[in-house]
Amino acid sequence: MNYDAAAGLSGMLKQGTKHYDDRDVVLRNIEACQQIARMLQTCVGPQGRHKLVVNHLGKTIITADCAAILKEIPVEHPAGVLLTQACQ
Repeated sequence: MNYDAAAGLSGMLKQGTKHYDDRDVVLRNIEACQQIARMLQTCVGPQGRHKLVVNHLGKTIITADCAAILKEIPVEHPAGVLLTQACQ
């Protein structure tokens, strides 16, 4: 193995490994948290509205409690999962 092949990040990682720039990851985390915030912002405040949530079992819940809504929705993004766990 010559020096040029091992130079840089691509030389340290296995072949076929994808590397994402840190800025892209941070932006995706921020977007995931913003989506959750947009979903819940109408529940907050003196004129907060109720949400109709249907969970994976088909159970219908009508609530304005943000923690109850976050408990019922499936969140897959790691930053979103951390946000929902912090609310519990």
